[in-house]
Amino acid sequence: MNIEIANRLQKLRKENGYSQEELADKLGISRQAVSKWERAESSPDTDNLIILARLYNMSLDDLLNDNESNEEIRERTMDKEEERKNDGNSISLTDDEGQTLKIENGHIRCFNKDGSEEKFDKKKSVFLTITDSIVLLLTLTAYLVWSLVFNAWEVSWVVWVLMPAVMSIFEAIVKKQITKFVYPCLVTAVYCFLGMQFDLWHPYWFLFVTIPFFYIIGDVFDKYVFKTKPLDEDDD
Repeated sequence: MNIEIANRLQKLRKENGYSQEELADKLGISRQAVSKWERAESSPDTDNLIILARLYNMSLDDLLNDNESNEEIRERTMDKEEERKNDGNSISLTDDEGQTLKIENGHIRCFNKDGSEEKFDKKKSVFLTITDSIVLLLTLTAYLVWSLVFNAWEVSWVVWVLMPAVMSIFEAIVKKQITKFVYPCLVTAVYCFLGMQFDLWHPYWFLFVTIPFFYIIGDVFDKYVFKTKPLDEDDD
């Protein structure tokens, strides 16, 4: 990273009233990492740049553009924010992962944290909501029946561990992504059941070794067979 951008990152931090330690805490990194950025010894990765831009209320281009003064950027950004506030037909909701749902003039649009738009399928969303509700109801029923009828309170709780895996089956099918299946929950549920019910803790611990292989193979299938985004690029 060049010294101009390093100086800009330091100036923006100070203008926004953050110490290096406070900024590091918000980013979930060490103070030394922030210090290295400001000394041009290392560069923030893409995720941290996105968080910095959001924290300073500016775009990525503005964050890295040292040709425009901070005052000009701030004034332009405030004008855009004012325009959005004055638009009574537009509603934007952003979750903790940076994904934004925008409702504008009766249309729903989804944006990933990098600003790219993702097609929103209302039918799929409704279908997944319904299947999740059904799975939740069936899980509760199975837990109560198993516990009350067979007096298996010490074992029956594994159905709650299994529940996310069952829910993710429908998401994996709808989105055509094997890696959407929450395989670790399945492994954990099976292992706990075998251990508590049949005392088979060993050698079935090896089931956990299969987890990384599942995602490696699944990622290959998603990318080359189903033509979906790789696991590390998907933010949904």
